[in-house]
Amino acid sequence: MKSKPSPVRLDAWDVRILSEIQSNGRISKSELAKRVHLSASACSERLRVLEAEGIIEGFYARLSPALIGGIISIMVEVVLDRHRLEDQRHFETAIQEIPEILDCWAIGGRIDYLMRVSSPSMAAYQDFMEGLLQAGLGIDQYYSLVVTKPVKSNSPIPLSALRQR
Repeated sequence: MKSKPSPVRLDAWDVRILSEIQSNGRISKSELAKRVHLSASACSERLRVLEAEGIIEGFYARLSPALIGGIISIMVEVVLDRHRLEDQRHFETAIQEIPEILDCWAIGGRIDYLMRVSSPSMAAYQDFMEGLLQAGLGIDQYYSLVVTKPVKSNSPIPLSALRQR
């Protein structure tokens, strides 16, 4: 069974570095060092350690679906037909390989998972969901919530509370 990773103890320098790179992942190491008031070598070493520890999971570009055009987002609530650990693992492993599923969270309450799905159209989404139901993933029910407009998304994790520790 996969255990939860233990939180890494972050100091004020780490929190400053993480705050800066969440806002601008393309910042140069020398500019980052200036902004957090560290030497370039000390800042680079801390950045290397934060990556090695897995705190920094990666760097990516955030794209604008509105400007790309032809993409809709659907939030999908999923209820599995059985709730055994092996059924959950089967579902979770299978969805890792499905590119249309952008995010998936296991949650508590009346549903088992909440997924964020991307599709070029509602017809394509319906075909996608029919394929998921036929794929033997153990989906009993699903509920679709079409995103009509983004209000807030991809916000940085607020690290200001960590600075007081």
